[in-house]
Amino acid sequence: MIQGKIDNLNHYQHHHDMRTSTILLILAGAGIPAVTLLFSGCTKEGPMGANGKDANSTCTECHTTSDSIAARIFQYDASRHASGSLTYTGTNNACAPCHTSQGFDEVIVSNADTTLIGVSNAAPINCRTCHNIHKTYTLADYGLKITDPFMARFNDTVSINMKVNNGSSNLCGRCHQAIKPSPFPDKPTSDADSLTIASSSWGPHYGPQALIFAGSGAFQIGATSFGNSPHKDSLSCSSCHMAPALGNFTGGHTMKMTSAVTGSNIAPCKACHLTASSFNINNKRTVITGMYNQLKRQQAEANILDTTSMQIKAGKKYSQKQLAVLWNFLMVAYDRSMGVHNYQYIHDMLQSGIDYYTARGY
Repeated sequence: MIQGKIDNLNHYQHHHDMRTSTILLILAGAGIPAVTLLFSGCTKEGPMGANGKDANSTCTECHTTSDSIAARIFQYDASRHASGSLTYTGTNNACAPCHTSQGFDEVIVSNADTTLIGVSNAAPINCRTCHNIHKTYTLADYGLKITDPFMARFNDTVSINMKVNNGSSNLCGRCHQAIKPSPFPDKPTSDADSLTIASSSWGPHYGPQALIFAGSGAFQIGATSFGNSPHKDSLSCSSCHMAPALGNFTGGHTMKMTSAVTGSNIAPCKACHLTASSFNINNKRTVITGMYNQLKRQQAEANILDTTSMQIKAGKKYSQKQLAVLWNFLMVAYDRSMGVHNYQYIHDMLQSGIDYYTARGY
């Protein structure tokens, strides 16, 4: 009887071994290691985690069936920001903060004027540069990354704060400001002290619009303090540059004010200047253009400005006051609004320079 049970057990073991061998052969033929089966059979599942957010209540807040995002992308692709034409300069750590998306992200955290190192494989300024894209997966992601006041790059004791529209212009201003060249006038009202200028590119660089708008950045070289126009405390950059778009020509995320196809977008001007037919409201751009040209001529006659390149004549010594006048002039030149951004401030900057050279016979 016992022997019978042993025989049955041996038969079962033999049968089991045959089945196991068969399974292993099948797995081997399928390219699946047998160890996979052994470990999977021993693995124990952990406890269930908490349910994630339902995509229907997050992603679709932005990614709806509307054309909202498509319109923004369509407009932005036509903007100068999107071209990325100067992104290559991001390998220079002084250029990276404004010419690369990665550089901008770094300096708004570090509050430095430069990145730690240059940026290679740089991304151009894009949606994620300015907005909190895919942080909360809600409409809050349309919010701007930073709107806090900031210290000016040309002078780290000067705070810039454009408060209108919840400080949105402060985001723009972090790049659209003057940079500090070397040497930099520390006695801008002095005709006695001089500085040698080695580089013809000396000046405030090419994007000081936010400083002009905020009424900051110019050297006070006359007896009268420079004034400001109502735009300073009543508008933001987006008030005009992001007015309702005309296709992908002006307004919206193109941020353009003029187009060869649609002309000047004066719709935002008409909110206050009801009869406006151009940006030359009350002939003020004509006034500024005349003053600008007069000061340009005076500096050319004084042999400081090359009017072909619109750069300083390098390799020479100039009084600090001459450099202060040139700095103010170049701020107006690079601003390019010819009075629109801050008429009174621009007017007074130019007038102080004209007065300086007129007193010297130019």
